[in-house]
Amino acid sequence: MRTMGKMLGSTAAVVLIAACAPPPPEVPPVLTDPAPVAETFPEVGEIAEVSWVDEKMGGPDGRLEAPGPSDFRLTALVKLGPEAVPKVLSSYKCSQGELPDTPERLKPLIPAKVSWLSCELPMTTRSRTVYVVPGSEQAVLIAQTM
Repeated sequence: MRTMGKMLGSTAAVVLIAACAPPPPEVPPVLTDPAPVAETFPEVGEIAEVSWVDEKMGGPDGRLEAPGPSDFRLTALVKLGPEAVPKVLSSYKCSQGELPDTPERLKPLIPAKVSWLSCELPMTTRSRTVYVVPGSEQAVLIAQTM
């Protein structure tokens, strides 16, 4: 009887621990509505096409998140108007830069082996960076809460 009680107690403890485990991370959908991206990046002008993901940062590797506000990162691949990239290049400090790691769902859409220029935009409630290629209408936009 004592052994049966210990087994039931051990089983209950395992079930409780499993129930407290964090849920698997949600895979953010790829969105195509240009309005939220245009609102975050008004400096780039009209957005002709967009594929974007807004993902919650932290916690996906199983570590516990601290309570408090969450950090989010918006990553967008956009097609801009023909005047947008030259305007960004002449209006902001840009430098040769590597494109940071992007969400898995956007990677197949982003051109490979491209020499990106990184342009920091003025900070709002998020840090904002535009990655452009001179002579192209495509850009990658990244905004992250701080």
